[in-house]
Amino acid sequence: MSKRHYLQQLGQSWYIRIKVPAALRGRVGNTHIRRALHTRDLDEANRRKWPALAQVRAYLDSLESGTLASLSLHMPSEIREVPAPVPQTAAHFDLRPTTGLDALSEDWTVTSPVKTVQFQRKQTYKELRSYLGGDFNPNSVTAALAAAYVDERLLKSPDSPSTRRRKLSALSAFWEWMALRCYTPKGMNPWRGFRLGNNESGRTKPKKRPYTMPELVALFSGNPTYPALREVMVLGLYTGARIDEICSLAQGDIRFEGGIAYMQIVKSKTNAGARTLAIAHPIPLAVLKKRHRRKGPATAQLFHELKGGGYDKKLSWHVGQAFRYHRNGRGLTGATDFHSLRRTFITRLENLGIDQVHIARYVGHSLPTLAFQVYSGGATEATQAATGRAVGYPHEVEKAAASFIKQ
Repeated sequence: MSKRHYLQQLGQSWYIRIKVPAALRGRVGNTHIRRALHTRDLDEANRRKWPALAQVRAYLDSLESGTLASLSLHMPSEIREVPAPVPQTAAHFDLRPTTGLDALSEDWTVTSPVKTVQFQRKQTYKELRSYLGGDFNPNSVTAALAAAYVDERLLKSPDSPSTRRRKLSALSAFWEWMALRCYTPKGMNPWRGFRLGNNESGRTKPKKRPYTMPELVALFSGNPTYPALREVMVLGLYTGARIDEICSLAQGDIRFEGGIAYMQIVKSKTNAGARTLAIAHPIPLAVLKKRHRRKGPATAQLFHELKGGGYDKKLSWHVGQAFRYHRNGRGLTGATDFHSLRRTFITRLENLGIDQVHIARYVGHSLPTLAFQVYSGGATEATQAATGRAVGYPHEVEKAAASFIKQ
């Protein structure tokens, strides 16, 4: 017998591959079952394959004998662990009739009234379903299968540690919800007990920082084609406004007076963020003059091409995606993002000697003292105009930004 009998190599790892009898293929959902042996060594794979084959054959025998008939189990095409037969204990006779995870996940998702949570729950289950390869019975997701999913998919995902923990918590909550409704036995939650630390993946998330001047020259080059991206980037560089603040601007938020554009920020993440910016620099001024229409509804979008995206339908969602694609194409790292334009703007004003209070008023940061928070009426337009006139960058950055917006 060949050393490779029952074995299949995918990438550099070895799997067992066993043919499903024709009579059982409809219930298994495939013609073959694969199971990872978790080794790259052929000799070691040969040692591990026999107990693995015995477990798969025991599973097929149980299907043939009808032991798992009530589970309606459908095996994925590349399952990592073969679920062992679920014994019909007394607890199982108290369960509701078999229901697939697809339908149950929909019922569980809408138990939260918060749209953000609903979106996150849908994404979490969608990723699990992709791993499973189909609609499973909840009692077929064993502790071994859950552990394989955590090790092979969750910990290797590009998500941040907090996002991975949130997804694991959501799966655990889903199983608790099913147990309370008698779809799964109480106390048998396969997602409990895992501890996902901040460095489980072996990667550290780079700390966000401002752009350097050479990086700005690189960023404001190339040929991005996404509508309004160039103009949004230029306004971010010269105003320090957040991406959603810029994308949410309406025609009525812009007015011109004495060669200065006054841009009213209405939609902001904080109360201090609601402010009026005075823009005097010719590059962002040209952008606003081009976009502003004196005739027409004041509520019309300044950037009319933008469409809402994401679970909260923000106008900045697709722009942010396009910006990251452009940034990556310019060879810049994940330590910088669109918000780094805001960091750069604040750093630039500080280096130009602008008073810290004036900087905070311009960018929409709250001031810590009672005098500013309670008694002050905020910065005047004259003060904002003085700050706006001071904005500027080195010649090579100004040249790159001017060329970038004219393309």
